[in-house]
Amino acid sequence: MLYNPNEFIKLLLSHSKKAGFSQAECFYEYGRSMEISILNGEVSMFEASDSNGISFRGQSNGQMGYAFSEEYTDASMEFLLAQAKMNADVLESSEKETVFEGDKEYGQANVYSQELDELTFTDYAELGLELEKKIRAKDPRIVAVDHCSVSYGSSGFMIENTCGLSLAHKSNMMFVYAEARCEDAGQVKTGSAYWVGRDIRQLSIDALCDKIVRDTVGKLGASTVKSGKYNVVIDAEAAADLLSTFSGIFSADLIQKGFSLIGEKMNTRIAPSYVSIHDDASHPQSITSIPFDSEGVSTRSKTLVDKGILVSILHNRKTADKADTSSTGNGFRSGYKGSINIGTTNFYIEPGVSSQEKLFMDIQSGIYITELSGLHAGASIVSGDFSLSCEGYIIENGQIGRAVDQITIADNFYQLLEKIVQVGSDLYFNPPSESGSIGSPSLQLSDIAISGD
Repeated sequence: MLYNPNEFIKLLLSHSKKAGFSQAECFYEYGRSMEISILNGEVSMFEASDSNGISFRGQSNGQMGYAFSEEYTDASMEFLLAQAKMNADVLESSEKETVFEGDKEYGQANVYSQELDELTFTDYAELGLELEKKIRAKDPRIVAVDHCSVSYGSSGFMIENTCGLSLAHKSNMMFVYAEARCEDAGQVKTGSAYWVGRDIRQLSIDALCDKIVRDTVGKLGASTVKSGKYNVVIDAEAAADLLSTFSGIFSADLIQKGFSLIGEKMNTRIAPSYVSIHDDASHPQSITSIPFDSEGVSTRSKTLVDKGILVSILHNRKTADKADTSSTGNGFRSGYKGSINIGTTNFYIEPGVSSQEKLFMDIQSGIYITELSGLHAGASIVSGDFSLSCEGYIIENGQIGRAVDQITIADNFYQLLEKIVQVGSDLYFNPPSESGSIGSPSLQLSDIAISGD
């Protein structure tokens, strides 16, 4: 018999005790996506997909077994119970993992737009065609728009268990992106920008076009610099990318396994007094908000670094039990097929009061870094070391000068925190995941090793 997901979950949980589980939980996830690509004034690609699946986990003999399925039939119910039981029976983990009965209160998250969900293929195509056309017409040095896309995604999940927990959450958003190519005096450069949101009335195609063209042609005339130590301003977007790469060092799971050095620094100074780092599930500048994690624990705002002092780390229920503390509401799955790990919500460096222009004036002479590449291959989350290709501009007399390319920044993330001279006011959040975004303002740094000529 074929069941709808709600019926299937209730039946599965009702059969779990007879199957040998002392407690059990279902995690159901669903999603819908659509993407349109534009090339040379035509829709060159259209993709649409729907996905859904269920994960069952149950405790047997003190061990938690997992299984998942994408079908909701009597046969798949039998498979989930048998597979999870078999997995639990062969485990010998000393770590305690249980399901959660729920918190007394949960916050609200308004992150779903029905109006956005009702937009059609034609709506998305018109946006993409208009953007490509305006980019091409904006500057004669633009020779191509190599990539232009409009995409939509919606997702949601439900958690229900034998301890009485029953929760649901859904969200959606639109993503508009283009990459242009320019050419002048034999030099070729590319640049890109995007818009993400769920209120299409806030999307300005003209503003996005201007940003893409400015980013692209601004790179013309770029050359390298002499190798040496420089004062640096790292743009908010690049700083958020770097923070995202090393956000895992605040995970209690990695700390307990010895893969993060930050656990040794609890209640000590790791950055200047004007640097604070937070994890906030409902920050007003992020378009993502989530009221509970994948274990059903209520999310909240946490301060991890308070005026330079490391005061907290991120926990799920398993790591919290091991450390004899409480979960911070950061137990997230990567999908219904994944187990529960630790993830951030809206994780960010608290902005200061200085504009980016003031950072340039204070630095007078140095390098403004706007892009980092090689973040996965060129960074070690264990040691904190990184060596990354980057692009940007010279800072001369407190002003942005010529473009810079073919340079590399090399440092250590732990030491970099100590080199922050000033924090900008321009807080920026990266495109979000389901649980949140990574954010940072621009950062003024001192004594940074740059390799060029």
